[in-house]
Parts: sequence; C-alpha cells; structure tokens
Amino acid sequence: MTACELFAIFCKESDLDSSLYRIDWIRQLVSLLDDGEIIVHTAALKTFDEFVKSVPKDELEPLVVPLRRTIESTGAPGRYVPGLSLPKGVAPTVPIIIAGLTTGSNEQREQAAYAIGDLVERTEESAIKPFVVPFTGPLIRVATQATTYPPGVKVAILSALSTMLERIPAFVKPFFPQLQRTFVKSASDPTSLAVRNKAAGGLGMLMRSQPRVDPVITELITGARGNDDVIASSLVFALAHVVRSAGTNAGEKARESCAELVADAFKESHEGESLIIPSFVASILL
Repeated sequence: MTACELFAIFCKESDLDSSLYRIDWIRQLVSLLDDGEIIVHTAALKTFDEFVKSVPKDELEPLVVPLRRTIESTGAPGRYVPGLSLPKGVAPTVPIIIAGLTTGSNEQREQAAYAIGDLVERTEESAIKPFVVPFTGPLIRVATQATTYPPGVKVAILSALSTMLERIPAFVKPFFPQLQRTFVKSASDPTSLAVRNKAAGGLGMLMRSQPRVDPVITELITGARGNDDVIASSLVFALAHVVRSAGTNAGEKARESCAELVADAFKESHEGESLIIPSFVASILL
C-alpha cells in the first residue's frame, strides 16, 4: 500500500517527464486491482485514478492497447475484479478508452471496444451501471461511422454491444432503438462475413428483450429479397437469430412471411442461402 500511496503523490505533485514508464504503470496498477486484500486494491484504484489524471488528454490513446491487454489478463469473464467493482472502480479507465475509441488509430479503436466488453464481464453490475451511458453512446456513434473502418473495428464494437446486451440488458434499454438500427445495418455489411455474423448474433440477443419484433422481421425479409445472394444469406442468418429469440412475440403474419421466404429460397436455389435455410427452418419450428 505504501508504494501505491507514494506513487499517487508523485503523479499528483511531480512535473517530471515520466512518459516512458506509463505502460509499465498501467500494467502494474490494473493488475493490483485484482488483489484479494481490500487495502491493496483500494490503494491501487486511488493511485490509478491519480495516474490517469496526470496524463495529458492528447497522450491517452497510446495507453489503450496495454490497458485492454492487462484487463483481459486480469480476472476472468464472470469473475469480478474487486478493485473494478468498488464504487467508481471503472472511472480511471474511461478517459483512456474513450480517447482510443473516438480519436485513436484503428487498432486503438478496436482494443478500446474490446476493453469495454472485458470490463462489463469483470465488474459487478452496480459498479458498471454509472458507466453504461459514457461507454454505449460513443460505441454507437463510432458504429454509425463504421463504413470507414476495417472489419476488425466493426466486429469489436458489435462484440462490446453484444456483451452489454447479454450481461446488463436492463442498463442499455434506453439505447435499444439505436442498437437495433446498428445491428440491422451491420447485418448487411458488404465488406465482411464476420461483421454480418456478429451483427446477427447481437440482433438475436436484443430481440430477447423486445416485445415487438415483427418490424425487424419485415425489414430483414425485405433486405434478403432485395440483395445479392451473399448479403441475402447473412440477412436470413440474422432472421433465424431473431425468430429463435422472439419466440411467441413473433406475430402470425411475420411467421408466414418467413415461411414464404424459405419456400422461395428453395425454389430459386440461391447458392448463398443453401447452408442457412435449414437452421432457419429449425428456428421457426422450435
């Protein structure tokens, strides 16, 4: 604890250039948040906060990658890190992650998005709740500009949003309309199958919490009928996720439209849809 306290004082009072050691401090302080002793992870959190405050805002982006990799190796999905689960335990990570997500390089944007998912998986719900809006808003904003980003960035953003839907759906409920638009649009992304598949899975998760699914089903069917075989196949895959998650929330007309799409696909023998149709039929029958 004494070392953390001394370093916190150094960060707060010193004007010396210590930029060469920032990555080492990130690794050490974040790792200490997982210490089982309350006195240690509490001191580490306080020091981590002082450290981040001492870094100029325009120099935060290079810290994103080491931050994410350290979070990833600290704790495990579903096992809460005690320091992160303290009140405001996630707060010191926010400036770094947002800087990387909004103004960083493609790699930094990607790692920032994954870091958000890692934090959600490692932080108690009550502790992550205050940071849902600061994280979700920028994720969606960057996702709307994703046409300019490589597939890795898009997949990372969709992965983070999906993790939020899976772990803390009640907290992201205000964002459901934007999430729906983001997933539907990404399900027809022309550049990457990985992006389309991740969007399909996220859309399925979202539909578990949505009472009205018929408009989404209609939109996906319209898209499948109006696109080439490759994109149509992915939209049918997304449709399968939606129908499977919707259950009885899917109306009779929507189900009939799905059945018509399947019948037409068999008749026309769309090459891209041949592997998707069986799973879709199964999802309707379940």
